[in-house]
Amino acid sequence: MLCQLNISHRYKSSNFDSRKKKISFLIFHYTETDNLAKAIKLLTNKKRKVSCHYLIDTNGTIYNLVDEKKRAWHAGESMWKRSKDINSRSIGIEIVYPGEVLGKKYKKTQIESLIKLSLFLKKKYKIGKQNILGHSDVAPDRKIDPGIYFPWEFLSKKSLGLWAKNRLNNLKLDEDNQKLFLKNLQRIGYPYLKINNNINFNKFVIESFHRHHLPNMVKSKPNHTSLNKTIDLLKKTID
Repeated sequence: MLCQLNISHRYKSSNFDSRKKKISFLIFHYTETDNLAKAIKLLTNKKRKVSCHYLIDTNGTIYNLVDEKKRAWHAGESMWKRSKDINSRSIGIEIVYPGEVLGKKYKKTQIESLIKLSLFLKKKYKIGKQNILGHSDVAPDRKIDPGIYFPWEFLSKKSLGLWAKNRLNNLKLDEDNQKLFLKNLQRIGYPYLKINNNINFNKFVIESFHRHHLPNMVKSKPNHTSLNKTIDLLKKTID
């Protein structure tokens, strides 16, 4: 139960408004701060107009900043499949973490708390595991969090998010397979794709996909390993 997670209500953010849609997503973020105090300052600043429902500190403590019934301002302009206004459709969870550029792993205590909280919310709102995503998934042109060090594979073992094992094949994609790859990304849910344009035009979405599912391929062009991953993910996706 949520009460067993020892949720703190010490800090509150006034950066929210009314929900317009039913909750059907969990969105994970990192704060890009090195401590809780800086994260709280960011997420409660009225001028910055950003917030989240839950914040997880480096020691695993969970803070509730915005009531779940309200629309926190965490995802910004975002989309998944045909669903827009992800803020209205989601619970936003921020993790105190300095950013992927420093090359640090997430704290074990944080991930343990995230799993407990996410499993509770998933059950409470009947959220499909395919709708448990990162900020970079729903806003690939703007965001990179929760980054390449986020343990998506580990979370998938708890039925939190989709995952498929790698099938390595470094062959380049020909034109037909490039289009198939982009169509598969679109079917999975990735937004803002232009199927008939080349790979470079869609590079931000491709980077987002690699960042989540093939982090070793960030800044690399998609190949048959990328295509294989989309094929296997689609087998796990509930359309």
